[in-house]
Amino acid sequence: MSKVIGITADVLLDPMPRINQQHADFVPRPAVDAVVTTGALPVALPHLPSDQVSSLLNPLDGIILTGGPDVDPTFMDQEPLPALGVTNRDRDLFEIALVQQAVARHIPLLGICRGAHIINVALGGTLYQDLVTQYPAKQLKHQQAAPGDQPTHHVTVTASALQVAVGRHPFVNSRHHQAVNLPAAGLSVVARADDGVIEGLENADASVQAVQWHPENLWQHHPEELDLFQAFTDRL
Repeated sequence: MSKVIGITADVLLDPMPRINQQHADFVPRPAVDAVVTTGALPVALPHLPSDQVSSLLNPLDGIILTGGPDVDPTFMDQEPLPALGVTNRDRDLFEIALVQQAVARHIPLLGICRGAHIINVALGGTLYQDLVTQYPAKQLKHQQAAPGDQPTHHVTVTASALQVAVGRHPFVNSRHHQAVNLPAAGLSVVARADDGVIEGLENADASVQAVQWHPENLWQHHPEELDLFQAFTDRL
């Protein structure tokens, strides 16, 4: 029987001309295709009230937390800085509960970009609300101007399950202005960009793993990025 992997949905918040697109939930098609290619069954997870998370988890073998808007800094006991982008508190509330309950039930997680951020915050870590204004050592362009399916900088991966999947120096894309600041207890930094920005987190058994880049947009032309999804499915 195929493993079932939930993929968290983002929400269209901008005004849309068609009524069925207004506040529509969506998941990235490349992530869906990557999960299918690994032999697993993907299901979309729209954000729901926190009291429904437990029932939602019952059929899932694993969860991929996808990209999206900034994380509301009040979940880190911080006030919003001027450079903070769009946030969606309802999605944050849902995904924080999802992460905490999944970890308690030993359901593996893979975080992608914002997904890495929300995992870290849910488990007690913090973020830079904006790298440009808060991280003076920043040397690299982390909001690439190149198309999102093209890599633009390398990261260095230390000995870890992530290194087994993607190698020591994967070439990755970069579409973020937030980033992990202080990792949550139990999460180790396993990848960094050359300017020190954290690009990968993992717990001791790799049941929680997170990357800063977007492997779903790279895997069709960069096989090691599919290996990341395959390794996740194989751990379930």
